[in-house]
Amino acid sequence: MFKLIDSTPLNTTELAEQCFALAYTLTGIEHPALKESLTFILLEKQRALLSLLGAGGGE
Repeated sequence: MFKLIDSTPLNTTELAEQCFALAYTLTGIEHPALKESLTFILLEKQRALLSLLGAGGGE
């Protein structure tokens, strides 16, 4: 079976790239429910990034 979900923890660079991608995507989304869902995901990614940076996880 294919390994579809990679559970390897992300580093700060990867999290930052995901935040940028989500923020960019949100600028073009018109559908309210989709926009709300992606905003929630972005906030979770930002929280994880700040947690890594605060814990000395910067590179």
